[in-house]
Amino acid sequence: MSESKSKQKLFISGTESITIFKNKLLESITTTHHIVPFLIFIPVVLYFIYQTVVCCLNGQIDNYWYLALLLIGGVLFWTIIEYTGHRYVFHSKPKSDFGKKLLYLVHGAHHDYPNDPKRLVVPPLVSVTGGVLLYFLSVFLFGPFYSSPFFAMLVLSYLVYDWFHYASHHMTIKNKYIRMLIKHHLLHHYRDPENGFGFTTTLWDRILNSMFKN
Repeated sequence: MSESKSKQKLFISGTESITIFKNKLLESITTTHHIVPFLIFIPVVLYFIYQTVVCCLNGQIDNYWYLALLLIGGVLFWTIIEYTGHRYVFHSKPKSDFGKKLLYLVHGAHHDYPNDPKRLVVPPLVSVTGGVLLYFLSVFLFGPFYSSPFFAMLVLSYLVYDWFHYASHHMTIKNKYIRMLIKHHLLHHYRDPENGFGFTTTLWDRILNSMFKN
């Protein structure tokens, strides 16, 4: 692994992909084409939507107000994961050399090379592992039937996040709301990395006082 560059602010905005590991295996599992998450998780979303419909038809899901709350809750829960992970994990201040290097790998390199196309979406090793853990958490909280709609929306929200993050750095979007979110994210990169941690919403930045000051 290359030496930590967390104290540098390179802001190299080209579209080249940097190499962090000399080991090709390690390099391959920490870089990801932006299409990969969709190939993996769209079938997952469709499966759990199907399971939700089947459970409704079979009467295993019969409280539709609760169903609606779970659909909204899946989206809301993702925004909490997105915000807290970015603010309190990716922007933490590790003291050990290993911690600093690990943090540079998972996030610091993205700040130095924000347009690196292979470091904009979550690598499958992380996303699949996290997805499995979140699935079991969903079942634990809501049971085998009502967990399906919650988990479907949670995973769908994650895909929106991955798409949005890639779009922020490599796409031109005309929608005013999305353009506002993109501006919010790019200000985090180029002006004030200590604020603006939300990606798909500014809700938690507003609630937790991490909006840009000016």
